[in-house]
Amino acid sequence: MDVLAQIARVETIGQEAAARVGPLDNPFARLDALRVFLFDELGFKGNVDQYDDPRNSYLDDVLERKLGIPLSLSILVIEIARRAGMPAEGVGLPGHFIVRVEEFGRRLLIDPFHGGHIVTVEDCKDLVVRTTGRASLFRKDSLDAATPRAMLTRLLLNLKRIHLAQGDYIRALSVVERLLVLAPGDAKEIRDRGLLLAHLGQSGAAAQDLESYLALAPGAADVESVKGRLAWIRKRAQEAT
Repeated sequence: MDVLAQIARVETIGQEAAARVGPLDNPFARLDALRVFLFDELGFKGNVDQYDDPRNSYLDDVLERKLGIPLSLSILVIEIARRAGMPAEGVGLPGHFIVRVEEFGRRLLIDPFHGGHIVTVEDCKDLVVRTTGRASLFRKDSLDAATPRAMLTRLLLNLKRIHLAQGDYIRALSVVERLLVLAPGDAKEIRDRGLLLAHLGQSGAAAQDLESYLALAPGAADVESVKGRLAWIRKRAQEAT
């Protein structure tokens, strides 16, 4: 992928968005102009029919196909809004992701997955219930801004889940490697890297990761299971020699 070319695509969209929004001084009118441009004219939308298609999480594919999940579409909206002079941040609701825009002292919430429309706090509570089935997961801090690191981690975890479900262990391993760049000492990701390496036949590296996991998390609930897996890997390695 040509990263600079993809950034240039975002810049071009952002320049046009700035031209649409610039002459307006009402926050609702500005948001509506952005919504019409991105969702009505350009045709970006949530991929309801194939939510777990991994392409929904790769931003170059989102730009090309105009389809995404709440988080990838939110990242796009944030970047376009900022280029249009509208301060925007991500909001990681349990089970869903939205965008918060502050305009002229007003804090407004929009839902990029559902057409970029403005949503209320009550709407957010309903979204949490619809996606998780648990109203108790919506808390006071649910509407806090998500950091870029938290957004990237959430995006990678989503991709990891999808690639594992599809049995695509090579891509799942690639995602875990990136998660470990963000959090090098994450015991669970070290464990999962070890398990994936074992699936891919890399017994030596797999054993090292599982040993590291046992050292980092000696009280974890799955310690005995990991020990059993580690013993099996060592046995297979011995048999191979």
